Order: sequence, then structure tokens, then C-alpha cells
Amino acid sequence: MQKMFRVGSAGMLAAAVVAIMFAAGPRQAEARPTFPGVLVKQYPALKDLVKKTKCAVCHPTVDNKKKKKRNNYGKALAKAIGKANQKDKAKVAAAMTKIEKEKSATKDMTFGDLIKAGKLPGVNE
Repeated sequence: MQKMFRVGSAGMLAAAVVAIMFAAGPRQAEARPTFPGVLVKQYPALKDLVKKTKCAVCHPTVDNKKKKKRNNYGKALAKAIGKANQKDKAKVAAAMTKIEKEKSATKDMTFGDLIKAGKLPGVNE
């Protein structure tokens, strides 16, 4: 005769608690891989710098673990894109091109001037 596995109410409650713990557990930061990828494709000379600095291209690293703050380049890019969390690579690239002519934090240099010089356009404020 075949034995049946019976789960009592305590077992079901324990299974539900475990399921909720997995569902509500800590989450990793939501990355925006579109931005660094587009930046490297548009400006291949910056590939190594972008790979090294990652999010710091647009976000200062000091006291900014959640990436809520933006440096001067990140602010200009966000304004040019207009939509939060833009995933359309063409729109991100167009915004990067648009802000090349804007003044950077580096005296007498635009974001485009810095990029042409092989430097990151944002500052680590």
C-alpha cells in the first residue's frame, strides 16, 4: 500500500513563511546597463575608463550607494533624456550627443571636449 504524505497546517504555515522570505528578501541594486553600453559604443576611446568607473561616470561615489545623486554630466544627461529609466538606446545616444556642447565642471571645456581628450565628462563630486 502506498503511503501518502500529509502536511498539517503548521507545515503549510512554515512553507508560506519560507516563500515570503524568499520573495521579500534583499534585492540587488537595479542596474542601468543601457547607459554605460551606449557610452562605450558612442565613445570607444572611453571604454577602459567606463569599465573602471562604471556608475561613477554619472553618479558621484562619495556617500551615494543608492545612486540617487548625479554629478554634472549625469544631471545634464538626465535632463536631455527627459524620461526616468530610459531603455531606448537610440534616445540615450541622442541625449549624449546633445549635451556634448554643454559646459562641464572643467574650466573652459564642454563635455564633448573632455570626451575628445579621452577623459570622463563628469566629475566625482
